[in-house]
Parts: sequence; structure tokens; C-alpha cells
Amino acid sequence: MKPERFKHSLRVQQMVLQLSKSHKVDLRKASIAGLLHDVSRYMNSNGLLKFAEKLKIRIDPISRLEPKLLHAPLSAYIARKKFGINNRQILSAISHHTLGSPNMTTLEKIVYIADHIEEGRTHAGAARARKLAKRNMDQAIVAISSSMIRYLLDNDLPVHPGTYKVRNHYLIKEHEQKT
Repeated sequence: MKPERFKHSLRVQQMVLQLSKSHKVDLRKASIAGLLHDVSRYMNSNGLLKFAEKLKIRIDPISRLEPKLLHAPLSAYIARKKFGINNRQILSAISHHTLGSPNMTTLEKIVYIADHIEEGRTHAGAARARKLAKRNMDQAIVAISSSMIRYLLDNDLPVHPGTYKVRNHYLIKEHEQKT
């Protein structure tokens, strides 16, 4: 892992611990998930594709075009095989940290959010999402996925359907809670 990626992982781990304290999540599990979430990012695009094919992970067309989307499930695999992590909650949090998923557990939400708002992230919307994450993680997820969609559209890049699915799920959930 390159030094910058390792520093990112440490910042994610710190953010995960902050959010876990606020949202009463097991600090040990959160710390491990935060630290190992990007453990496969040492691979280049071709390496990620080949590894995913070897493991028979389904590769959708957008992930084939943008293989770094595969790093989340591959990092979960490495965490299990190379680091002996067998806790399903930790592995699931690692596996879902990039695209997220509807109905995420609190730990999954924390790792997903922390990866997008750690202090090294300066993208549009990061500061707002940091504030939201402390009081309402679902709102933070909507803000993060909305920002991601805007960025991808503005840069003429494909948007993974999972990103829309996550945004819509938490947006609808928020509207249902208001009514």
C-alpha cells in the first residue's frame, strides 16, 4: 500500500472511531473495518479485475470500466484470508464501504460515511456531510451519494446503479420518517 493510501486508511479509522462513539458502535470492530477497508487498493485496475475474476466476483459493466469499484469486496476477502478477520459485521462493512447498500447496519453506514468524509477529503459536500454524520447518518448518506452523482455527471463519468439505489433508499426513508 502506498504511503498516501495508508494515511487515508488511518484517517478513516480515526473518523470511524469518532462516529462509533457518537452512534454507540463497538469500537474494536469499527477500528478494524476502518483500517482494513482499502487493503486491496495496492492493486492497479488490471490487478483488481483479474483478482475479482479469479474469485468469481460478478463484474458489472461499470465496474469493468472502473475496476476500483471492485476493491471493497476484494478488501473484505483479503481481510478474511490474510488477516484472519472472520467477523461478518466487519467483513460486510468493508465490502459495502464504496457503493453502500440499502438497509446498511450502523457499522456499515459508519465505514461508508467515514471513507467519504475523513479529514483528507476536500471534495464539495464533505464538510456538510461531516456535520450531518454526527447527528443523522441517513442524511449524511444522501448528501454523500448526491455529491458523488453530481461529480460523476459533471465529469461525464458513468454512475453505478448502486449509487442511485442507495441515495434513493435513504432519501425515501427520510421522507417517510417526516410523514
